Amino acid sequence: MIIVPGVIHQEAWYTTTSIPDNYLVATSETGYSNDELTIKWLAHFNHFSAERQSGIYQLLLLDGFGSHCTKQFIEYCDNHKIVVFCLPPHLSHLLQLLDVVVFQPYRHYHAEAVETATRMSCGEFDKAEFLDQIDSIRQSTFKSSTIRSAFHATGLIPFNPSMVISKLREAVSVSCIPVEHVLGSRTTSTIPLSIPTLRAQGQELIQNAREMSPDFQLHLK
Repeated sequence: MIIVPGVIHQEAWYTTTSIPDNYLVATSETGYSNDELTIKWLAHFNHFSAERQSGIYQLLLLDGFGSHCTKQFIEYCDNHKIVVFCLPPHLSHLLQLLDVVVFQPYRHYHAEAVETATRMSCGEFDKAEFLDQIDSIRQSTFKSSTIRSAFHATGLIPFNPSMVISKLREAVSVSCIPVEHVLGSRTTSTIPLSIPTLRAQGQELIQNAREMSPDFQLHLK
């Protein structure tokens, strides 16, 4: 589904462009998806994915966007034997196939299309120009090798959780600074049980963090 900012469809989008017939074009005032458009996308997805379905059920991986969790969305999936799996929050940079692999070549081929149009005396890469080029951009981006690489990089196929867990451990080891390093010998394991106690420990941390970097002090505050 291609969502175009606007209210009504323009005839030029279909008569002057090479957009394929199997593309679903929708409009919204914001240019972003909403509950209504998400249901239309889901039906469009089911129509084409069911043609290649080899089992009884389909698995749909997506993020926890609100429109993916509505009653209508879940009921449609139940009725059409689509198993929905929402990725854990704040981990799309590690688990979302598009974020991890696909969007980088997508941006590259989009920029390449804009540059080519500019060299051909295109004054403005508008909606019609975009719709005319989108299929070429997608064909260059969504190659079999790229898709397989995305599944591999996220540890989904072949199933390999260590692909993600190792990155989490690496991030934790880099970003975490032990409290003992800030408080020194005055470190205490007492858990604050009241707001005043919590505030006192916070002030103590700030007081003893003067030798740390300004960024660290700012985050601490």
